[in-house]
Amino acid sequence: MENLKLSQLNDDVEISLEESHSVMTVEQVKREILELNEEHHLAGEWYTVNRIKWEPCALSMVTQYVEDQEDDMYEDWGEQALKHISTEVIQQIQKLLNEAIKGSSVNDVWKYDIPVEIDVFPK
Repeated sequence: MENLKLSQLNDDVEISLEESHSVMTVEQVKREILELNEEHHLAGEWYTVNRIKWEPCALSMVTQYVEDQEDDMYEDWGEQALKHISTEVIQQIQKLLNEAIKGSSVNDVWKYDIPVEIDVFPK
């Protein structure tokens, strides 16, 4: 995949430095480079970001827990354990999980998308 150039992106596009905990707009990054002489081109890998809403998945959490435990149990224990967990129970667990993290910052996340080449430099 070919890198996008910072200078060619719209100012409202959101980008992030890989392994960073913040997202900035292209406009903010350009300002920091041109007005504040920040050397973002030396910082590492930049990417466009896609914002997503994260939600826990009760079924995968329960399944993973059972799988983690089954090595210490008798043969077919995991299969038997999962048979006893009804759809209604999973729905109740899901409801509790959703309520527990409602409004939390862990719901609002982003994923790195397309690499961005910083082609704007301090003066």
